[in-house]
Amino acid sequence: MTEPERDQGVASGDADEGTAVIEFIFASIVLLIPVIYLMLTLSQLQAASYATTSAAMSASRIAARDANPSEARAHAVAEMHFADFGLRDAPTSITYSCAGPCGQAGSLVTARVETKVSLPGFPLLFGSDRSPHITLRANHTDVVATGRQ
Repeated sequence: MTEPERDQGVASGDADEGTAVIEFIFASIVLLIPVIYLMLTLSQLQAASYATTSAAMSASRIAARDANPSEARAHAVAEMHFADFGLRDAPTSITYSCAGPCGQAGSLVTARVETKVSLPGFPLLFGSDRSPHITLRANHTDVVATGRQ
């Protein structure tokens, strides 16, 4: 190999120095940001799922043990469950249905809880009213143990 050919090989090798670091940083950013967002979304949905299920269980127990199941009390308990999971101000609706005569021992009371969970970051962009959300529903049935007076 002659002297000019060796110099030309060294010069072309110098042109690629440092690009691996830039490519690694770019690839890390492009891949890492969606993965982090996905993890945040899944953790928020899991927390909302647990809170919705807990609220449905509590609401059906309230209805099975109270002569007049107070919707305000059920909503207060549901808000407590959602606050425990870090989800404040989640819109929640609670409905009751009975299999058999409501209030008699042995009848079944079912509570249905529905909540809408906004995807992380979207309420800041679109506002809380128009942000995309996922609706979660949970049902729980409890037996009325004693007759009500």
